[in-house]
Amino acid sequence: MQGLLRAILAALMIPAATLAQAQAPDAAPRIADGPFAERNQFLFNLLFLAFPASGGDLLEPGEQRILLRQVYANTFVGSAPFRSDPAPSSDTRQRLTPSQVVTEQAKRPGESLFFVDTEQGRTSLLVRAGVSGRFETALEIPFLSYRGGAFDGSIEAYHDSLNLANGGREFYERNRTQIALTLGGDSLFVDGSPARFEPGDLSLFGRFSILRNPRASLALALGLKFPTGDPERLAGSGGTDLGIDLEGTVRQARQRFYFATSWVRTGDWSLLPQFDPADPKSLLVGYEFAPKASCSWILQLQTQTTVFRGQAGSDLSGLTTEVLAGGRWNRPGVWFFEAALIENLFQQNNGIDIGARVGAGMRLGRH
Repeated sequence: MQGLLRAILAALMIPAATLAQAQAPDAAPRIADGPFAERNQFLFNLLFLAFPASGGDLLEPGEQRILLRQVYANTFVGSAPFRSDPAPSSDTRQRLTPSQVVTEQAKRPGESLFFVDTEQGRTSLLVRAGVSGRFETALEIPFLSYRGGAFDGSIEAYHDSLNLANGGREFYERNRTQIALTLGGDSLFVDGSPARFEPGDLSLFGRFSILRNPRASLALALGLKFPTGDPERLAGSGGTDLGIDLEGTVRQARQRFYFATSWVRTGDWSLLPQFDPADPKSLLVGYEFAPKASCSWILQLQTQTTVFRGQAGSDLSGLTTEVLAGGRWNRPGVWFFEAALIENLFQQNNGIDIGARVGAGMRLGRH
């Protein structure tokens, strides 16, 4: 898979470099919106603070960006006992039951078990405002939804056509939401959607410019998440998180190169009071190429550690990585639109299978 990713990057960079050399820098279109303002989409990670990517550039004083975005992702992951056939003698698909979780937990005392079979949607409103030449603020308001697996059949058919393993999907009923998690003395079992367009935890950000020149820019951000969502409906953690983020942008004519790294100090997860969440760390790299002023193409890779502790490489506590590929289209005036596919290329057992995002935004003030 790493070879595939390098091939994709190379394929994008060859025409980008060629066109960039043929075009004078002062004639290059303005690229000002940064990478996709997105976060890891694995269900449990959505409950804690994460920084929406913005790049190293800050908004000018009096300038605002308003972005409404929707991400929808299909997820089927679980501990090894839940990915095998729960009823080998039956030809019908099964549902996970609380008694199965108890039975498997009794066989593995001290081991954490999990199962996630759902399609989760995250709708969010992100508002950024330039305050001074070196400071901007941002506010994010999310809404979370959990639905059945409308795309389960299509994903299984795709896997079958390429002779890929379904990871246990074929044993369970389609188009259902089931979530199970055991952590020490705490446990969670959800059968059915816990939330539909439920307000989540509100996040507030402050970004400071620490480097700004024609070639590159660098910004430092502080973030604070407030427990405004309902933990019982998996719309928030019930705790307050804080974090720090460093983001950069390198400019070269029609191209932009992005990077970001962050650290989050997590609060409590009130639904699992005995659980002590780890502090996630993340890394993002991205590339944007604008063939003309009205559109640009973006490829973005983001990876992070999770709130779960354990040996490196174990299912829940290992790295979770997503690749986003899509475009941004600028309309005359203030409007812009975005769309991207989100893919788990590395087959990790603590991430989504596939997702899609769309967004519509406004640029107000100076632009």
